[in-house]
Amino acid sequence: MNPPPNEPISSPPPQRPDEEAHLDDAVIGRAFRWSVIGLIGIGVLAGAGIWYANRKPASKPSQLTRLTAPVAPQNAQADIPLAKFTDITAAAGITFVHNNGAYRDKLLPETMGGGVAFIDFDDDGAQDLLFINSTYWPEKIPAGKKPTTMALYHNDGKGHFADVTAGSGLDVSFYGMGVAIGDYDNDGLPDVFVTAVGGNHLFHNLGTGKFAEVTAEAGVGTTGEGSNDWSTGCAWIDYDNDGKLDLFVCNYVRWSKEIDHEAGYKIH
Repeated sequence: MNPPPNEPISSPPPQRPDEEAHLDDAVIGRAFRWSVIGLIGIGVLAGAGIWYANRKPASKPSQLTRLTAPVAPQNAQADIPLAKFTDITAAAGITFVHNNGAYRDKLLPETMGGGVAFIDFDDDGAQDLLFINSTYWPEKIPAGKKPTTMALYHNDGKGHFADVTAGSGLDVSFYGMGVAIGDYDNDGLPDVFVTAVGGNHLFHNLGTGKFAEVTAEAGVGTTGEGSNDWSTGCAWIDYDNDGKLDLFVCNYVRWSKEIDHEAGYKIH
């Protein structure tokens, strides 16, 4: 039913300020409660995630594992070639025999052999041979025998050697032990150092198939009666890398000797 004409329409009464404040407080309260609930929910979810990430996995039941020994693979074995050597010493012209000078007392140096070295002493491209020899002890040289020396063999390049010791400068008698070949003066020719009982020896290659002993001048050994040196192994080395060969010598012992009328020299 419509109101009669010209009759004023009534409007709701206006709200008072205290009622508006009450409504605002209610809205704020609800928002705060939902915020607290949201924060609590987020905290619960975060805690659950951390727990899940850091949880310890459930321990598995113990199991007995069977161990087996390793098996080496089967590799094909290569055939080892059969190496054969033929003694051609005599056919090559080498007749050298070492003399240890033994007579009766079984002196210690007599149990040691002499050294040997390949040396192209004449620079013809063919390797020659030098055998180090000992000799008879003083006053024990057998009748009709001469003191023995080193033996230098020249290689003709065809597998044959000739004894060229005589007149080479290496035909010197002493109780030799070891040998080292080296060009100590850088003249292109190999020189010879020999260790011995009673003093070492250095021989300079003169380049004409001849050698000269330069032991005293070089200061690398003692010579002469009464020496009590006994060297064995030796080697040329450039230990300081200055381009010059240095010398390393192994000394066995220092020895002394006495003479009696029956046994001759004794080494102690």
